[in-house]
Amino acid sequence: MIVFNSALISVMAAQSTGLSFKSTAAIPVVLWVTGFLCVLNVALAIFYRRNKRAEVVSYYAAFAFELVLFVAALLVLLHVISQSFFRLPAGLPINQGEIGIALAIGLGLFPAAYWHRINISELPKRITEDGKNMKNNQANVRVRDRSIPGEWMN
Repeated sequence: MIVFNSALISVMAAQSTGLSFKSTAAIPVVLWVTGFLCVLNVALAIFYRRNKRAEVVSYYAAFAFELVLFVAALLVLLHVISQSFFRLPAGLPINQGEIGIALAIGLGLFPAAYWHRINISELPKRITEDGKNMKNNQANVRVRDRSIPGEWMN
């Protein structure tokens, strides 16, 4: 009976500490991801400042969202915020920290992925064309023509 009780207590302790460890272990990841994506979005906004206004505004909007997540994660790390703003149902395999990481990555990378996407069906043709140019010693740098709108877009 003593063995059963001690085993039950150790399992319960491991589960309770496992959940808190899972939550606190995600905070540094959120800090690094949001910090990097803040810098990335500001750099893209500065680098592409001559492009469409909507593109530059989307970079700044992603920066603002990432900054809010960064500050929230920093406040949790400094124990200023001690409780979650929302509760998830019991028994879910994910927690609030994992949801925050997914939102940070998805929404932080969305503007860059949207504005600089390529059409996958054109990729083999581009690779073949580049290979032919390199074989013919005609490999050169092509400067994008600003008079053609959406030259690199789908």
